[in-house]
Amino acid sequence: MDYQRSIPPAGKWPRLFWLRWVGLAIAVLVGLVGGWLTGAGYREQPAALVMAAFTYGAFMAFAAAGLDTLEHIHPVFGPWTATLAAISTMAIGASVGMPSPWPLPVAVAAAVGVVFTARKDRRRRLFCLNQPRERALAERRFAAEAVTRRAVVVAIGKSLEEIDNWGRTATTLTLRYTDGQDGEPTVRARYEFRVHLPPQLGAKATVRYLAENPTDRRVRLDPPELPDDTPQDTPPPGSR
Repeated sequence: MDYQRSIPPAGKWPRLFWLRWVGLAIAVLVGLVGGWLTGAGYREQPAALVMAAFTYGAFMAFAAAGLDTLEHIHPVFGPWTATLAAISTMAIGASVGMPSPWPLPVAVAAAVGVVFTARKDRRRRLFCLNQPRERALAERRFAAEAVTRRAVVVAIGKSLEEIDNWGRTATTLTLRYTDGQDGEPTVRARYEFRVHLPPQLGAKATVRYLAENPTDRRVRLDPPELPDDTPQDTPPPGSR
C-alpha cells in the first residue's frame, strides 16, 4: 500500500481574496467614521452609531475569513482579534474628532492586543489545518512499526450507555497474551463495537501497539467461527 499518497499536504495560512480585502477596507472606513462621529459629539444619535457598529462588525467578520477549498470557508482570525481591531480603528477615528487625547492610547493598546491575539489565532489555525496530516503520519507509522501479539478475551467490563450515530459503544476488555512473548501476560484495553456484535469471553484477538507506548493498544477480535455441524434441514451432498 502506498501510504505516501494518503498523506495530506502541510497546512498553509489561508490568504485573503480580493473581495475580502475590499470588505476589510470598507470595515476600516466604517470604523473610522463611527469613531469620528462619537468623538465629534454626535452621541445624541445612538441609532446611527449602533448601525455603524453592526455594519463594521459584519464587514470585519466577512473580511477575516479565508477560503481553504471551494467547499469550505474557515475563519482566519478569532473574535478577540476582530473586537480589538474594531476598538483600535474606532479609537483612531475618535482621536481625530475629539480634542481629548485619551482615545489615542486606547487605539495603541488595542493594536498591541491585535498583534498578540492574531499570532495566537494563526497558531491555532495552522494546528487545525495540520491535524489531518499529523493523524495520517501517525497511522502510517503505526502500520509500519506496531508490535502485533495474539491474545484471548478473559474478562469483559461494563459497556457504556452512550451509543453513537453508527450504533457503536465501548467497553473494557481484559486480554491474556497467548504467544508467549516477554512482558505482562494480562492487559486491559478499550474496545469499540457495534451493539449487535458484542465481544464474547474466550474470543481470540490481535493486539497492536507501538513499542515505546504499549499502553495505547488497538484490539481487533477475530471473526466468530462458523459451526462445524451441518443444519438438519440441509440436504446431504449429492442428493440433488
